[in-house]
Amino acid sequence: MRAVAVWALLALACAACSASGHPSAASTAGPSTAIAVGTTIYPVAERSPAPSLRGTTITGAAFELARELGHGPVAVNVWASWCDPCRQEMPVLARAAGSSLRVVGIDEQDNRRTARTFARSRGARYPSLSDPDGTLLARFTMLPQDGVPSTIFLDRQGRVAARVVGPLDRAVLSRILRQLGATS
Repeated sequence: MRAVAVWALLALACAACSASGHPSAASTAGPSTAIAVGTTIYPVAERSPAPSLRGTTITGAAFELARELGHGPVAVNVWASWCDPCRQEMPVLARAAGSSLRVVGIDEQDNRRTARTFARSRGARYPSLSDPDGTLLARFTMLPQDGVPSTIFLDRQGRVAARVVGPLDRAVLSRILRQLGATS
């Protein structure tokens, strides 16, 4: 009986862990938006503005997210050089970055030199902000604060349109971009 109670409490605790700071994270627009495990597409009416994001990139340049908005969808990807899934994910984002998708990275808990070497070796030419202490990631309450990699997608109006908790592959990226009216 005691073991059953412990398992029930653990199940409840795990369910609570999946909650996020985004008001509509648990909802979707229907079965067609269930793209992959760890992926949420937010209906247009439930999208909230992305937090402001500015800082210094891993190359030392100043960056402001607001300058990237309005041209099409923007992917904000949280990554780290020590993250194994990031090794496969970053080239997918690097190939997709361009006119139909802007990509911005947030590099977690790396020194800039290590981060630059990692990004260069994966073909990532898009800007990545240096976030050695997690203060930039903390602005994105809809993402797990210890979950690397994770990605949010912003629509043309700068609202959070989708999120992926975990590694992103080409198929999931293509489906998200179709949902947002962009091509991959």
